[in-house]
Amino acid sequence: MDRDTLLLIGVVVIVLIVLGSVYTVMYRGVAPSLLGTYTEAQKTQQASQQATQTQEAPFSFGDRFLSTREFSVNYDLKVDTNKVGELSVYLKGDKYRLDLSTENAQYVIIRSGNSNVVCSKAAGEDWLCLQSGSVEEAIQSTGEENLRDPVGEGSGLSSPSYNGSRNYAGQKSYCYYARETSGELEVLREICITDRGVPVYYLYMEKANNIITKRVEAIAKTISSSVQDNVFNPPAAPS
Repeated sequence: MDRDTLLLIGVVVIVLIVLGSVYTVMYRGVAPSLLGTYTEAQKTQQASQQATQTQEAPFSFGDRFLSTREFSVNYDLKVDTNKVGELSVYLKGDKYRLDLSTENAQYVIIRSGNSNVVCSKAAGEDWLCLQSGSVEEAIQSTGEENLRDPVGEGSGLSSPSYNGSRNYAGQKSYCYYARETSGELEVLREICITDRGVPVYYLYMEKANNIITKRVEAIAKTISSSVQDNVFNPPAAPS
């Protein structure tokens, strides 16, 4: 091998050594800190964007809830994300009706003036209707722990926080939630309403030791702005 060839090989080796050193410095020394800085910058930017996207509540929940006094909503009722039945509410003036339909039974609760009636019907049996002291007592008398009242519980939602907007049954809704804690038990309620105050989504959730122990959802399928008067006639004469 002649002298010029050896010299060329030596130059190539030196160049490779230099490039290797530069690579080591750039990608094993400097690069990690740059990546770290870039990651922190991304986090800061993301936090800034999230803060910017946080919206002010478009209206007070208490002022808007049930601002319209005539509507009906039919919901899918889900427990732990599994559908267990259908829930329906009907409101017209001071008249109110709450229905629950499951695989094994149906329940109807009607409030008309000072009168409250609760009706039940097991599969294959006739309707049985009884007078009740209040809608809350009527719900308890059914023994159905998953029977929730979006209208009644929404009326009692205390100082809810705004949680953004979503679409249910083809309508834009505005969501509000409230938390209550008692020892290790935390209860969360969320209700989404249209700009007319109609409840189109309801969530009731219990957590104990940061583990969800109960989750009930009512998700609107259909909404109507008119309700017939005969809806508030019980399916059987109260006894």
